[in-house]
Amino acid sequence: MGDCIATLLKRWREPEHLAAGYAGNRGGVEAMPTIEDIRLGQIAVAQGLCMQIEIEEALREQAEEEEKGNYEKLGEILVLRGCITRRQLERLLALQREVAAKVTKLGSYELIQKLGEGGMGAVYKAKDIRTGEMVALKVLPRSKAKDKAFLKRFEQEARAAFELDHPNIVRGLDIGEADGYHFLVMEYVDGKDVYSMLQEKGRFSESEALNVLRQMGDALEHIHGEHLVHRDIKPENIILKADGTAKLADMGLAVDKEIHAKRRITKAGVAMGTPFYLSPEQVQGEEEIDIRSDLYSLGATIYEMVTGKPPFEGETAAVVMLKHLHEQVPSPHDIDRQISIGFCHIIEKLMAKNPDDRYRTPAELVEDVKAVQAGNPPLSERVPEGRSSVRRPAGMASGRSGQSGFNRSVESHAQGNVQGSATPPFAMRAAESPKRQSSYISSGRQIGSRISLSLLILLIVLGATAAISIAALIIVIFAKTTF
Repeated sequence: MGDCIATLLKRWREPEHLAAGYAGNRGGVEAMPTIEDIRLGQIAVAQGLCMQIEIEEALREQAEEEEKGNYEKLGEILVLRGCITRRQLERLLALQREVAAKVTKLGSYELIQKLGEGGMGAVYKAKDIRTGEMVALKVLPRSKAKDKAFLKRFEQEARAAFELDHPNIVRGLDIGEADGYHFLVMEYVDGKDVYSMLQEKGRFSESEALNVLRQMGDALEHIHGEHLVHRDIKPENIILKADGTAKLADMGLAVDKEIHAKRRITKAGVAMGTPFYLSPEQVQGEEEIDIRSDLYSLGATIYEMVTGKPPFEGETAAVVMLKHLHEQVPSPHDIDRQISIGFCHIIEKLMAKNPDDRYRTPAELVEDVKAVQAGNPPLSERVPEGRSSVRRPAGMASGRSGQSGFNRSVESHAQGNVQGSATPPFAMRAAESPKRQSSYISSGRQIGSRISLSLLILLIVLGATAAISIAALIIVIFAKTTF
């Protein structure tokens, strides 16, 4: 097996010949097989267990099934198609692990653990052999390095990472090339991304989400100050450390607004980003977007954090993107009464469909977050009703979100905790402002007075009717006695 591994190592480093032509299309979003599946196919061909045409057909079937929402690993598909047996698959997987263990060094960096994989390549935890420092290595696949536009995106990410120095942004340290691979060296963050945490523990509390939102607001304000736009804010790109520190990662789609023409990495009319979190202007492929687009994506991310699912879902990316343009989702408060009205105000404003209705800068967002964290209402104007991707809480009056509205949300939140159920409509009225309470009391007194007067009149009428009836009866009796 040793000779076999040596032979496969060369193939392992060049998976692009199998990757070519296997892109499925998920509502306009390119679907590529994973590096692991491609390499498994290489080993199966090298071992003489499969022909390359069989691997190609299996990968196409995988892409078609993934379009329908049914993802299956390549090995399982090969077994189901009768190309290999279950025992042969087990041997292939064992060989794959052994080959992977041999690929442990790239330039001056020792690869320790694969952390993840995305459209821009795989990310590894690595050790700098020269300094002993732990770093994160983003490695661009050789096949992608041949694509000039893609390589430009990768180099752009490196430049953006080097320009940004902020405690809530993953730092870029170095860029290099070894054995035909381009790679970016980044700060290693010992933590978990928000998406993984959602899968593990479920929804975040409002206080947890506000803490992340405040830090991401600070990070975006720094990016805004450098005339950059991130363009791909999503749960997978926010890493949380054990101490609560949040770090924004992956500047792969960042655009410099001042030298936009020189560093632009998208074409007009092409949406870039992740469909679940795209702003309406990104969906429309608008060329000139600004930091407000990142704020929308951040709002969609925070919505998922507190509700447990993205704002919009659909069978294809196209369906999801159209929903960002035309539809609304329920208020988080209507999903969970423990989520305050003030917090919902922030999410509504972040996810306003028109950029002009959103926060103008991340700094304005941070001010609102601080106010809600302190138990006060947001400082900003509420988005006009119907102009956000997020509806207002059910039963909430239109107009500005003032102190009385905020108090109602706090009272409702407290009663919801005590009762353990949704707050009934009449319970929210108990938290109305003193002026409105006095209006209710005054109205009640007037109604009571009217009821008393009506009863008195009714009694008089009944009494008079009874008196007339008795008098008539007496006359009839007297008449009969006399005659």
